[in-house]
Amino acid sequence: MDSKLLKIFIVEDDDSITNLYKQVFQLNGYFTMGTASNGEEAVRKYKNFNEKPDLIIMDHRMPYKNGLEAMTDILKMNDTSLILFVSADYSIEKEALSNGASGFLQKPFSIEEIIKNIEDILMNNK
Repeated sequence: MDSKLLKIFIVEDDDSITNLYKQVFQLNGYFTMGTASNGEEAVRKYKNFNEKPDLIIMDHRMPYKNGLEAMTDILKMNDTSLILFVSADYSIEKEALSNGASGFLQKPFSIEEIIKNIEDILMNNK
């Protein structure tokens, strides 16, 4: 997959982190097709996307619906969705991966680490 065409959906309740993701992704040739600040909004927006994202960046601790709940709902709609779970809560890594996450990245992380994780997920899911 050409990274220039990569469409990413960011699910993160911290605006400063969302803005940082958007800058990093743009600098790496990725396109941020949408953002959501909680799990409930993420599920609603995902359902309404005409064209689905290539990858979802999913935080865990969010209001209304956490990342695990949102991921489960999204995977019910499309079980081939690629979701990179990103959380400071290391204890949920196993649960996230066993419930369908394509990868898990513990916060804090470097720009290089998130880009490598994205590229690894794409390579493993061609």
